[in-house]
Amino acid sequence: MRIPFVPKNVMVQRDRFDFIQQYRGGGFMLIAGSIYWLLAFALTYVLDETILIKFYIWGGLLVPIIGILFFKLMKMKANPSQYSSLVGFASAITVCCFPVLLLVNELDSTKILPILCIINAAHLIILCWIHLEYLYFILVVVGECLSMFFIYSIPSEFVHFICLVWGLISLILGITIHINSKIPLKGYDYQIIDKVNSI
Repeated sequence: MRIPFVPKNVMVQRDRFDFIQQYRGGGFMLIAGSIYWLLAFALTYVLDETILIKFYIWGGLLVPIIGILFFKLMKMKANPSQYSSLVGFASAITVCCFPVLLLVNELDSTKILPILCIINAAHLIILCWIHLEYLYFILVVVGECLSMFFIYSIPSEFVHFICLVWGLISLILGITIHINSKIPLKGYDYQIIDKVNSI
């Protein structure tokens, strides 16, 4: 989906276009993330609270592994790119926020999931720009609003339902991005720049 505040006739460098095309807009990683959230919801009814909280905090480290498995299973191939490094840096935001989650756990463990949802949504902002995909921006806004709703309006005994809601939203939008990106930059009248002129 085209970003409304980006010109329709956008110019895209060849390596960036190849990255968007080869990684299919990054939808497979959203699908991988949704697996973590849906699993967290299911495990709420199975695990002891102490173990469950540890899974909430550290279980997100499974997402890159699941994402790589999806990448291999879908038989996707990609060339080395500077943009893959940028995506890696964006994903590192969640790892850097582990101390925040540990602090929240000390103060009020029922707020871990909404805070984690805020962190998860925030790191998607960079993907909106990299892939020129407006659905990422929508996902960020929905994630932030959903988190605030669960923090201030939902009783703590129902807070785990944020996993179900956020997991399903991530799954649906991940599949949508993956399907839409079969035709890269749909909605744009883009021009590919093969070489940047040097002065």
